[in-house]
Amino acid sequence: MMEELLSRMKHKHGRIIDGRRHVWDVEKLWALSMNLPVQKIQLDSIKELDQDCWFTGSRNTPIPSIRNVALHCQRIINANMEYPILLCSDGQLIDGGHRIAHAWIHGQNEIDAVYLALPPADVIQ
Repeated sequence: MMEELLSRMKHKHGRIIDGRRHVWDVEKLWALSMNLPVQKIQLDSIKELDQDCWFTGSRNTPIPSIRNVALHCQRIINANMEYPILLCSDGQLIDGGHRIAHAWIHGQNEIDAVYLALPPADVIQ
């Protein structure tokens, strides 16, 4: 049941809380953030800029093979910079890693962001 629910989520945000993995459907979080203010933040203030967010953390995470890195590069190149990144109220990244990488590659110091208080998780494993 849980695996089926997770497989239906196009974009997920997960984090470990009290030893259990909590997962949110990012599309639902974007809907919740629709009317929240957009603000400019410094790229260097985003701690995930210097963390491995794409290749560790869950049993379904790919290894950083040339193909998998290239797939991320493709997503970075094609990132739609019209959308702000989405951060939790504590500053943790929910969505926007490829947009952050795109901005950094192009020498930007700032990026648009929206902060959101996380609701209860959609799935807890």
